[in-house]
Amino acid sequence: MSRLLHKFRAIFLSHNSSFELTLRTFYHKLAVTQLFFNLQNFIANRSYNKFRKRQQQKSDKEALLPTYGPKVTFILSSSTSDPTEIKSTLETIISLHGDNWEVIISSSKSQFNFDIVNINDSRISLVKNDLLSIFNEINESYVVFCEAGDKFSPNLLIEFYRTLVNGKPAVLTYYDCEYFDKGSNRIQPFFKPTASSPALMLSVNYLSRGFVYSPILKKYIQEFPRHRDLLCFEYSMMLNLCEAQDEISHIPKVLLTQKALAVPDSEELRTVVENHLTHQGLNAVSSTESSTGIRFAWKTNSPSLAIIILSKNNAHFLKTLIPSLAAQPYDGHKSIYIVDNGSEDLATLSLYEKIRQEQDVIIAPYPKPFNYSEAINLGVNTSDSDLVLLMNDDMALLEEMWLDELSQWAVRPEIGVVGAKLLRRNRTIQHAGIIAGLSGYAGHIYLNAPENYHGLMGSANWYRNYLAVTGACQMIRREVFTRVGGYDEAYRLAFGDIAFCLKVYEEGFQNVFSPFARLYHFEGSSRGYETPLEDTLQGYKMLEPYLVNDDPYFSQNLTYNRIPKCVSTFRTEDERKQQIAARKRFYLKK
Repeated sequence: MSRLLHKFRAIFLSHNSSFELTLRTFYHKLAVTQLFFNLQNFIANRSYNKFRKRQQQKSDKEALLPTYGPKVTFILSSSTSDPTEIKSTLETIISLHGDNWEVIISSSKSQFNFDIVNINDSRISLVKNDLLSIFNEINESYVVFCEAGDKFSPNLLIEFYRTLVNGKPAVLTYYDCEYFDKGSNRIQPFFKPTASSPALMLSVNYLSRGFVYSPILKKYIQEFPRHRDLLCFEYSMMLNLCEAQDEISHIPKVLLTQKALAVPDSEELRTVVENHLTHQGLNAVSSTESSTGIRFAWKTNSPSLAIIILSKNNAHFLKTLIPSLAAQPYDGHKSIYIVDNGSEDLATLSLYEKIRQEQDVIIAPYPKPFNYSEAINLGVNTSDSDLVLLMNDDMALLEEMWLDELSQWAVRPEIGVVGAKLLRRNRTIQHAGIIAGLSGYAGHIYLNAPENYHGLMGSANWYRNYLAVTGACQMIRREVFTRVGGYDEAYRLAFGDIAFCLKVYEEGFQNVFSPFARLYHFEGSSRGYETPLEDTLQGYKMLEPYLVNDDPYFSQNLTYNRIPKCVSTFRTEDERKQQIAARKRFYLKK
C-alpha cells in the first residue's frame, strides 16, 4: 500500500506545491485520530501472530546443529515459584535441539522438595545457597540465568551456536522475547535494539536471559553475596556489561517466552540500579515509583541553564509559556532567550515590552529570512551558560520536575543530546524518540499513540538511547554544542535537529530520551508543515548510511512505520538503495 501511495504521489504531486501541502496537512490531521491509531495498532498486533508462525516454520526447516557447541549452564531461580512452573521450564530445556547443557536449580528454600518436580535427568541438579562455589567451577562455557516459568524455543541453542562460528565470540549474546503482560492480560512481544542501550537498562533489563561467557561472569561473582537473589545479580552484571560497551551480540529472533520482564519494580531491583548509578560517580541517587514506571534521580552541581526559544508573532503561546518557564523550579541559574524573527504583531510586541522588565528574559532580534539552524546558533551564542535548552514556542508545561530531569542527564560526560516526551492536547504522543528510516526518512516512533503506549519495541515510558531526539525540546552541554559546531545552517527549516544529533552521536556521545520529562507540544502551530527541497535532499545524503542499514536502536524485525509492524520480508541493501533513489527522483521530478 505504501509503495502505491508513493507512486501516486510521484506521478500526480509536486513537492511543496499548494496541493501537496494541503494533502500533507490533511494526512497529519487524519493521523492524529483515534480511529487511525486503532487501525495501525490492530495491524501491528496481527502482524506479530503471522511473524511467529513464519519464524517457527523457518526454524523447523533449519533445525540442524552447527558442529561447534560449547556447554551451556542454565541457572534456574526457583525461590518464589511453584513446582509446576519449574517443571514447565525444565521441559523446554530438555526439548532443546542439542544436548550439551546442564541445569542448576537455585533455591533458598531449606525445605524445597526436588522430587515433586518429577523429572529424572542427570544434567539437572539442585543447589541451596551455595552458588558461589558453582560459579567458580564453571569453565569455558556459557551461562544463562532464568526464572521458573520461562519457556525456551527448541532452537535456542542452534541460533546461539551459529553466532560462534565466525570471529571472536561475544561476551554476551541476547535475543528477542515475548512475555506475559499482566496489564493487558496477554502475551506481549519485545523486539530489542541491536546496539547497547545503557539508558534502556534503567527501565528494563533487556539483556536478561542472555548467554554470558563464563570468564566474564567470574569478573562479577564477588558481587553475588551482596545480592543473593539470582535475578538481582544478573541485573547488576548486565548493567555493567552494557555500560562497558563490551562485545555484545543480538540474535534478532524470538527465542523465549519470559515469565515476566526484568524491570526494577521491587525494592531489591531498584537498589541494584541505584547502586550501579552510584558506582558510576553520580551523587545522592534515588528512585521514585509512579504509574508509568521508575524514575531514577541524582544530584547535579546546579549548572546554569539558558533556554533558547525561536518565535515570531506568537503571543498566544508565549504569554503562558514564558511566565511558567520563569517560575519553573530549577537548582541552578536559569535565563530565557527569545530569538525573535521580526515580529510585527501588536500583541507580541506588547508582550515583549512586558517581559523585558522581567529578570533573566532576553529578546534577541533575528531580522532575517527565517533559517531555523541559524536562529538556534544565534540564540546559543548570545547566551552564556553550562547547559542550553532548545525549545519551540508552541509548548506548554505539564509538570515541575522536567528541567531537573533533563539537566541531570545532560551533565553526564558520556551524554550528548537529551530529549523529552512531548504530548498533544489529547495526551497522545507527539515525540518519544526518532528512528532513522522511519517513513522512508526519519520520524517519531509511536507518533499519535496513547501516552502510555506499549508496542512491539516496548514501552513509550522507558528511558532509551536514540540516534536523535526532536529539536522541539533538546538539552545539551554548551561544550558539546560547541565541539560539533552547533546546528548546520545549510538546513533551513527541516532535519537540522536530526543532523545535529547525528553529529553528536558520531562524536561518541549517547543521545537519550527521558519519558519523565513531559511537556505539551502543539506541533505545526508555529510554521506549519513546509519542508524545503534542499533540506530534504541534503538530509538524504546525511542519513543514507543509516537508511541503507538498520537504525541500531531499532529492530530489523520491524517495519519503519510510526506504529511498527513485523516485517514479512527483509529488504536487501540494494532494495534499500533503490528506495532512496526513487524518493530522490520524486523530489527532483526526474
